[in-house]
Amino acid sequence: MTSVVITSKWQVTIPEEIRKEVPSLEIGQRLRWEVVGGVLTARPVRGIEELSGCLKSDDLPALSRADEKAAIQRARAEHYATKHRKP
Repeated sequence: MTSVVITSKWQVTIPEEIRKEVPSLEIGQRLRWEVVGGVLTARPVRGIEELSGCLKSDDLPALSRADEKAAIQRARAEHYATKHRKP
C-alpha cells in the first residue's frame, strides 16, 4: 500500500509504483474522482478517440472523415438557409 501527502493546494502526486501499474496514464490526462461508500477512487477519463466506433450500427455504412465533414457542412448550410430564409 502506498501513501501520499495532500499539499496546501489540495494536490497529490501519483507515486511511481502506481504509475507503473497503470501504464495508460499520461501527462495532461484527466482523472475523474469518485467517492463510493467512503472510498475515494480516481479513474482515467476516456478520450473521444477511445470512444470512436463504440456506437456502431448496421443501418448506416461507415463514413470517411472527409465524408463526415462534407455531411456536416451540408447540414449547417441547410440549417442556415432555412433559419435565415427571407419571406
